Amino acid sequence: MSDHKGWPIRELWEKYEEITMHFNDLIIRLRTQALAGVAALSTLVGLFAKTDLGAFGYTWEIAGFVFAALTLFWIAIWVLDFTYYNQLLIGSVAALLELEKESAVSATISQIRLSTLVEKAVISRIKSDLTPMQKLRVDAPRWTFYSLVFVALLAGAGFSFYEHFYSLSKPVAVHRVGERV
Repeated sequence: MSDHKGWPIRELWEKYEEITMHFNDLIIRLRTQALAGVAALSTLVGLFAKTDLGAFGYTWEIAGFVFAALTLFWIAIWVLDFTYYNQLLIGSVAALLELEKESAVSATISQIRLSTLVEKAVISRIKSDLTPMQKLRVDAPRWTFYSLVFVALLAGAGFSFYEHFYSLSKPVAVHRVGERV
């Protein structure tokens, strides 16, 4: 940058916006694909748990373990989203906001800070000027999304284990060979 006064803010803003939209798209794909995978596997587990598999009589127990594993998978997706992908988005939005503030006083900017702000957001937290109510309005939809699926998976695991243990407590009818049931 030795021979010019800086980068045009509008051009830089457009590049920052592209990157921000890329991070947003990554988050949306992560959430929708994870939800689709959990829904598909949950549906299959529900169907197989209700099916009579003859000698293989532990379908509810297996369903419970699959739901428990899906719950752990869902927690891993939540951690990945909240601690990494969402932080990438926050850092890129902070960089956009910084550029927008600078655009009020200048048409160029002397320092590019996108990577710096993204790194800062991932490593630590970027201080925001949001009120507690605004922060709640930003955070509540993400928490609600993950919490609803988490509760449904726990309920599926709990119901499956309940059905398994309930079926073990039922008395088993003893039949003689050749007797019609």
